[in-house]
Amino acid sequence: MEHGEDVRVVVDSWDWETRLLHWINMLLIVTLILLIIGKEGMEVIGIDKTLRAPVKKLHAYIGHVFAITFFLRVIWGFAGNRYARWSDIIPYRRERWRAIGGNIRWYLSGFRTTPVNSAGHDPLASIFYIALFLVLASQVITGMLLSGLELKTFPGVLFVGGMGEAGREALEGALEGAHEFGFLFIIFFICAHIAGLAAHEIKEKTGLFSSMIHGKKYFRKE
Repeated sequence: MEHGEDVRVVVDSWDWETRLLHWINMLLIVTLILLIIGKEGMEVIGIDKTLRAPVKKLHAYIGHVFAITFFLRVIWGFAGNRYARWSDIIPYRRERWRAIGGNIRWYLSGFRTTPVNSAGHDPLASIFYIALFLVLASQVITGMLLSGLELKTFPGVLFVGGMGEAGREALEGALEGAHEFGFLFIIFFICAHIAGLAAHEIKEKTGLFSSMIHGKKYFRKE
């Protein structure tokens, strides 16, 4: 497409499955965060535990839905188009690491150098995506086990149902610690993701945000 003398190349980056799973998982994660913040807020202001319990149950049930959609995104990393695949995220090639270095220099220069164009996942952001996927996998596992302990839900109850009281208490404490760490990391990632998105939108003008709606990115021809 052309804008005066500005000739741009249109790249079909994200298939509809990647976009759909992205937005579903985003909405589920935000909902889970708001529910747990709401529950903690209710506890702080002294609302009775019986009124907080439904919020906790809803958090657990939505967490089980997220486990399914998260698993689908992991699978799509093997079955999706070239930009949805793990090969576009995991920096196992030398040129990928050079691109990461180029993006770091772009940030450190105050956006005065030229950023590395990427039709798929941003090379530097991919490192954070890998960490995010590992944390989300941990959240799914710890959340299901906690739900099995506290609410006797499937499938977590299959692994913790026969434990003694002392073992249950020790396991619950460890799981809650890991789950809370994951929660804080996700908050950090969301803030970093929004900041990085804003920087690329303003400086690169490739349509990064809108690409997750219609699937296309725009690059200068040169």
